[in-house]
Amino acid sequence: MYGSAYEDIYENANDEFLAFFAQKAMQFVRAPDENVYIAPFNIIEMVVAVMFEWWMDKKTFEKVNDVVMSIVYSPVLLVAAYFETRTAHTICRNRSRGEDDDDTVEEWEQMIDQVDFEGDGWDKKCCAAKSNIGDEPAVLEVKKLREEVEQLKALLVAISSAVGVGSDAEKAKRELEEEDKGKMKALEQQSEETQVDLGGSGSSSSSEHGGD
Repeated sequence: MYGSAYEDIYENANDEFLAFFAQKAMQFVRAPDENVYIAPFNIIEMVVAVMFEWWMDKKTFEKVNDVVMSIVYSPVLLVAAYFETRTAHTICRNRSRGEDDDDTVEEWEQMIDQVDFEGDGWDKKCCAAKSNIGDEPAVLEVKKLREEVEQLKALLVAISSAVGVGSDAEKAKRELEEEDKGKMKALEQQSEETQVDLGGSGSSSSSEHGGD
């Protein structure tokens, strides 16, 4: 059980590291209070806290904070939504023309001609280290199992062919031995018949000489 668990962790090392890193990051990213005002709007938080927090009940003070934060953040959110929408429309237009999502040439893209990733071996290292997030882990395991089954089939075919060749050789050897035994038996019978014929001819000649 421990071996299989270690094997699972080793095979999913990248996912395990990213999950652990995300857990540690989320563990330390905490707000000091519930209603957070980013700088320089924290000055407004101080004014609201001084004016209302000391005499107002908690629920009403939270509602006041929500209203003030909505008023303060709504322009920033509208501007961010405008730029995000414009970028999304640009990406849709590029995709409709079959082009890349972003037409902006980054700094690392400008240096692509100065670095030989394939010659330095970084291309192969990155391809070997990257995680396959396009397929499900179960699908990858099934593909791996299918490859192992194909290899096992090929091994069994090779073993069966080797055993078949050996059995054919043994069968031919047995047939030759049986044929040699048959020939030996035929020769022995022929020699016995020859001896019997010679014995019969000798007795007949002796009887003729006795009659004379």
